[in-house]
Amino acid sequence: MAYTINNTRGTIVASVEDGVLDTSTSLQLIGRNYQSYGEPFNENLVKLLENSASSTAPTSPLTGELWYDTSANTIKVYDGSNFNPLGVRNSSSQPTVGLTVGTLWNDTTNDQLYMYDGSQFDLIGPIYKTGDGISGWQVDELELSGGGTANVLSLYQDGTRVAILTKASITLTTTPTGFTSSTLQKGITFYEDTDSTTFRLHGTAQNALELGGRESARYLVDDQNQTTSGSFGVLNNAGITVGASSDATLSVSSDDFIIQQNNNNKSIIFKINQASTVTTALTITDTADVNVAGNLTVQGNLTTGGSSSSFADNVIAINDEDGNGNPRDSNQNAGLLIDGASAGNDVTFQVRGSDGGYLESSSGLSVATGEAFYVNGVSVLNATTLGSAVVTSSLTTVGALDSGSITEGFGDIDVGDANKVSAGTVSTSSLILPSSENTDSSTRFAINNISDDGDLGTSSTTIVTERAIKEYVDYAIANNVTQDLVFSMDVSGLNNSQIASILETMAPTSVYAVGTKARIAAVSYSPTSSSSYSSGSIGNPISVSTTTSLNTSRNNDLIFTIVGGPAWQYTSG
Repeated sequence: MAYTINNTRGTIVASVEDGVLDTSTSLQLIGRNYQSYGEPFNENLVKLLENSASSTAPTSPLTGELWYDTSANTIKVYDGSNFNPLGVRNSSSQPTVGLTVGTLWNDTTNDQLYMYDGSQFDLIGPIYKTGDGISGWQVDELELSGGGTANVLSLYQDGTRVAILTKASITLTTTPTGFTSSTLQKGITFYEDTDSTTFRLHGTAQNALELGGRESARYLVDDQNQTTSGSFGVLNNAGITVGASSDATLSVSSDDFIIQQNNNNKSIIFKINQASTVTTALTITDTADVNVAGNLTVQGNLTTGGSSSSFADNVIAINDEDGNGNPRDSNQNAGLLIDGASAGNDVTFQVRGSDGGYLESSSGLSVATGEAFYVNGVSVLNATTLGSAVVTSSLTTVGALDSGSITEGFGDIDVGDANKVSAGTVSTSSLILPSSENTDSSTRFAINNISDDGDLGTSSTTIVTERAIKEYVDYAIANNVTQDLVFSMDVSGLNNSQIASILETMAPTSVYAVGTKARIAAVSYSPTSSSSYSSGSIGNPISVSTTTSLNTSRNNDLIFTIVGGPAWQYTSG
């Protein structure tokens, strides 16, 4: 009897027959009564001792199996897909196979250690590559001139020490390379480059005792108000620059006094003290627009040279005075004049008829797409539709109507003469008719075709002529006389669908009429087998005997019928 070999998780690894040596795994699995089993058994022990040590991985490993890779001198474990090294992976290139969170990689080229975080390798250290030299802060132990040592922090850049930090002033036995003195003052001391003007601390100092060798108190400061009892003059055309970023200047050019805003997209603002409140009186914007906060009075004519003008007033009064100081006058002929390239192209929009009359445009009036003309707040006309309030018309001719409806009770439609037919033709894509059972609109039929042949289908939108009905009846009488088929069939192991498929091959539905029946005398064959086993004994061999017979049985008669489609379909039996 075969051995069933399971792994630790209960999964069957192999089934080893009697007298057989199974090699489906890295170890040889020994079957019952296998001769010379000692050799493979002992070899299995050796492989376990040496973890299958070889330069080639085992060919049929199991998950969790260990292998000592002699080419890399590394113990590896199989994860179900690959053998992955245990411990730190040493290589000059980044590993890509068998990675798990926490996998360590030693970059043997740059002597740097990385750890895998699940998506990438993160540098653990050192922060610099061996080939580049030391970079960053490092604790150095330096010898003191009076004996002993002191710990300092040294800042390195690509192998060069560029600064030393010490908490106390110390004197060393030798001057560090790149530094000018063996005495280091408390704090940070920078090394001196070959060009002493290039290596320095760049930034802003919070405070300084001296500036250029002069005490700081001798200088004026820019964060306090300064006064003088004398006059202050700028006797050149460059003038005065004000603002923390030289924001504005007062200057003279060609004897013209110039006020200039130097900041991009900013304004010039004039302010006044109005009733003890400082308020803006005039603003000149970055686009040269002028905004006046109060009223603007122009003694002369106002002329604009731009392409357009805009007013934010609720009402613009035109011809509001008669020219003699009287506040009101007739608005007849008052309006707008829009000059064209020539007088013939001028456009006017004026009050016509009388004072308070209608507005008239000299060139027509158009509204934008999607807008409409209104009368007393009600839309009466847009680009495609008369308003719903327009109920009366004297139209005598219209174009082709694409859609619409006529209400019930409209009356007869005269298409040319009294009988409504012979003098004209009614053309339509479909006729909507109620069913004979119900005149409710939900049961209406749309008729869009009239058939004159006998090839009747299932459309609910087509009506047929008498000739079509006669052709269909004649054809049905001539061709649809059914004749049953009777025969015997071995149906062993067949289902109704398989029997129908065989019938389609033997008697195609394209040849026989719908309704034809196949009456089948069904026969089934079933084999039976019996075996006897003798285990034998010493001197008597094992014996097995088998007896097989084939049984025949009569099933119920089956009936299959050709149905619409057409197709053979099980009916009974």
